[in-house]
Amino acid sequence: MSVDDPLPELNDDASTSAEHVGASSWRRTTTFVILLVVSIAILVPLYWMVATSLKPENLVGLFPPNFVPAKPTLAPYLNALDQGSWGTWFFNTIVISVGTTVLTLAIALPAAYALARKEFPGAKPLYVLFLGILMIPAQILLIPLYVLFVKLHLVNTRLGLMLAYATFFLGFSVFLLHSFFTNLPQNLEDAARVGGISEWKIFLRIVLPLAKPGLATTGVFLFVFTWNEFLFALTFLQGKAMYTISVGLRVFQGNHNTVLYNQLFAMSTLSTIPVILVFAYFSEEFIQGIAGLELQ
Repeated sequence: MSVDDPLPELNDDASTSAEHVGASSWRRTTTFVILLVVSIAILVPLYWMVATSLKPENLVGLFPPNFVPAKPTLAPYLNALDQGSWGTWFFNTIVISVGTTVLTLAIALPAAYALARKEFPGAKPLYVLFLGILMIPAQILLIPLYVLFVKLHLVNTRLGLMLAYATFFLGFSVFLLHSFFTNLPQNLEDAARVGGISEWKIFLRIVLPLAKPGLATTGVFLFVFTWNEFLFALTFLQGKAMYTISVGLRVFQGNHNTVLYNQLFAMSTLSTIPVILVFAYFSEEFIQGIAGLELQ
């Protein structure tokens, strides 16, 4: 074989390509296994909650357990709904969750856009200040906020709890939105400024539509965090008529000498449905937003 024979080079390329395919296949297999394990870890407890909520009380504690209810019944749902102010608690939770999401985004959107696009004295220290809020545990803010809200007569009000949530989630929201605004191209904004369009119109008509995935991602996070939050709701809401669903579930659990797991899981299942609906509605934008964060 001559020195100029291309076969050795072709063999090396084929070997390298085979190794690359093998490594890629191994990575895909590993990723699939990890995702499968994580999915099982998430979905099995959810399935068990729903399955238990459909069982009569005498079948809940059986061992070995029945993974599929032999005689599904809606009695746990009906019995639980008769024993608490669930309609009021659901209404409070929806109002507070939506209100907190809207209020926080209304403050965080212009703040994040200004920090990402504008240069002004103190911009970097202000951004660091917002990041610093992320490092403060919620328990540290709880007592100072409570003392302040007592003086402002905001304790045991929906508005007070929304302001408390907005205070705690503002740093996280600015951080997320700042990342999206930084990653957006500036060409359209510059062209609009040349055309004499005002900054607010540029922000509302150009920037916000482009930042829709980031807006949806931040909004979904805010809604879910607020819907599931327990500590602030328990502290700031002191009357049963003002409770959220998370506090209501705890109160319902404490109303019985023994825990009625089928009824408790029935209400837990109902409380999960709004979160699933919100995520399903914004799933496309949410996935685009998470992918955009990963690319940065």
